[in-house]
Amino acid sequence: MTARSAPITRHVNRIISVLRRISAEGEASHLTFSDLITAMGPQAHRLLILMLTLLNMIPGPPGFGGTIAWTTFAVALAMVLGKPIRLPDLIGRRKLPLKPLLLASEQVARVTAIIARFSRPRLRWLTGVEATVPYGIFTMVISVAMTIPIPFVNAVPNVGLCILAFSMLNRDGIGVFLGVLVCLLGLAVEVGLVFGVINLGMGAIEAMR
Repeated sequence: MTARSAPITRHVNRIISVLRRISAEGEASHLTFSDLITAMGPQAHRLLILMLTLLNMIPGPPGFGGTIAWTTFAVALAMVLGKPIRLPDLIGRRKLPLKPLLLASEQVARVTAIIARFSRPRLRWLTGVEATVPYGIFTMVISVAMTIPIPFVNAVPNVGLCILAFSMLNRDGIGVFLGVLVCLLGLAVEVGLVFGVINLGMGAIEAMR
C-alpha cells in the first residue's frame, strides 16, 4: 500500500471490518440502517455517506433506493448541523442484506485500490473542515432529487455522490470537482425528464379537449 492510497483504503477497510464483525457476532442475515449507524459510529458522517452510495449500487426491492436517498439526506443534515446521526424509526428499521453487502464491499475495496492510484491529496481546501457545510447541503439537494422514482436515471447522481464522498475522504479536490459535475449532469437529466413528462401530460390533456 502506497502513502497516496492509504487514506481512502483505510476508510474502505473500516467499512469491511465493521460488516465482518457484525456478520461474525450473530446468525442474522440482515442488519438495519440503525445497526449500521451504530456500528460505524454516529459521528462518521463522511464515511457513512460513502457507504450509502455504495449500498445504492446494490439491486434492492422497490423503495430501496428511496430509503437510501432519505438516509443519505439525514446523514448530510446531521453533518451540516454538527449533530450525531439519528435516523427516524421509519428508516432506521429498514433491513439490509448482510452477505451481499459484505461481498459488494470487498469488490469495492479492490476497485478502490485501483482508483486510489490516480487519486491523491490535492486542493485540500475543497475537502477540509470548512467544506463540511457546503458538502452537506449539496448532498442533501442531490439526495432529495434521487427520491424521485425514475428507473436507472438515479444511478448517475448516485455515482457522482460516490465520487464526491470518495474524494472528500481522500482529500482530493480534483475528484470533488468531478463528483460535483457528475451529480449536476444526473440532476439535469432528471429535471429534463420530469419536465418532459409534464409537457407530454399537458399535451395529452389538450388533445382530449
